Amino acid sequence: MKHKITLIRRIVQWAAFLFLFYGALLWPKPVEIGMLPAPKPDKSQPKTSKYADNRILWVSSKAAIFDFSLPTLTCRFMSIGPLFLSCSLHWFSENITWLTSLRIVLPHLLLFFVLAFVLARFWCGWVCPLGAMQDVLNWIRKVLRLNPLIVSDGWNGFFAKTRQFLLYMSLVVSALIAIPAFGFEGANDALFLIYCQLCPARLIYPLFGGVKPCYYDFTNSITIFMTVLGWLFLAFFLVSLAVPRLWCRICAIGALVSYFNRGGLARLEKNSQKCTFCGACRRCCPVDISLVYQARDQRVVTDPKCVLCLRCVQECPEKDCLEAKLAGQTIAKS
Repeated sequence: MKHKITLIRRIVQWAAFLFLFYGALLWPKPVEIGMLPAPKPDKSQPKTSKYADNRILWVSSKAAIFDFSLPTLTCRFMSIGPLFLSCSLHWFSENITWLTSLRIVLPHLLLFFVLAFVLARFWCGWVCPLGAMQDVLNWIRKVLRLNPLIVSDGWNGFFAKTRQFLLYMSLVVSALIAIPAFGFEGANDALFLIYCQLCPARLIYPLFGGVKPCYYDFTNSITIFMTVLGWLFLAFFLVSLAVPRLWCRICAIGALVSYFNRGGLARLEKNSQKCTFCGACRRCCPVDISLVYQARDQRVVTDPKCVLCLRCVQECPEKDCLEAKLAGQTIAKS
């Protein structure tokens, strides 16, 4: 079956979607994880009123069932009640700001490294709900018989830098508002969980629980600014109707996990001797990666931008030219 990999990926994607959004209904109450004590703020936690009703970080959901985070866009804004606490970037940002003790943080940190090391950006291509939504937008474009917009290498390079900027900006701001010496105490309320304020998941995810999200917060000039930025980021996400996986190109959570695309257990390998350089891999790539096509003598061709959807493996016409491996074992090949 020519499209076997895509079919399997779709099944996994939507099973993950249903599990992450509605899996909490299977548990009557949160599960206590003894080996993973939940990080809790101490008395030094920056005060924020943004959790109040109709504020920008207002959360309508119940407590998470499992009190730990995943390296994908599972989210505190899943309104029925998240199965997992949040995405890993939210967890990093929150606990940097809280200055949570290492004793409490370490088990969660180790879990993140294990999950990211094992699957790398498989989390993006196969599990992330926003990734699945972008694939739906791409399917709608095909049904409407619209041609995709072509993104130049220059713009893709800019998006890659934007992704890194958003990641480091989120972590740096989280650190600045935690330390009084930097003088950001008055900005705690405005800058707390800054990436969450911008992420389209905050505005989209509550809708799957029949809850209206906080579309705007006009309390002051900073919340107005963050509200407008949030709308712009949502609009950028919706442009995935014209550009496949556009949000993935600037996603800070993807940037965080991308460091494990090289050196982790998941990898993409190429046998250049069997490659005819037909360009099928480059044409089918949803995030416009050219490394797989261009590699001549390079065995491992897992690009940090790659979401490991394995479409290149599926579309490659040359037998055994491309292989996807997990822990050294072949899981798919052309």
